[in-house]
Amino acid sequence: MNGQIRTSYSQAPMTAHEGRMPGVGLPAMLRNRNGLMIAGALSLAISVLAWISDLTGMVYACPYCRVERTSIGLLGLVILALPWLNRFFARYLSVAVGAFGFIVAVMQNFTYGWLLMFQGTFKIHDPWTVDPMLLSGAALVIIAFQIGIIFEAR
Repeated sequence: MNGQIRTSYSQAPMTAHEGRMPGVGLPAMLRNRNGLMIAGALSLAISVLAWISDLTGMVYACPYCRVERTSIGLLGLVILALPWLNRFFARYLSVAVGAFGFIVAVMQNFTYGWLLMFQGTFKIHDPWTVDPMLLSGAALVIIAFQIGIIFEAR
């Protein structure tokens, strides 16, 4: 509509993507099939590498972390299958799996890191790459990003 504002309800309603401001939403790369495949494959790679580090004993076998890495992997599979999945089913599955993983990551973050901070005993682990608070924070960001991709993909 060339930037015009609609003033009455008698005009045709906006589509989901018509009313957006420029620069808001997913980058163009993630709106096409190749971008979705890259995002899904990257999510799966993160999940598989995290599981390998768990199963080989490189990191502590944490039940919180296992839920988080599994939900990242399952959301990666949903992203890979987005071009062929029913939109409602993909969104429902992503909310169910993503919300579970997100809540577990929040619980790990608050029960471990913030509790120790309030007690005054918090310190980052010596190899900071295996610190549970930092890793659960990274899982929060990844899961939120994945759910955003699933909800914004066409």
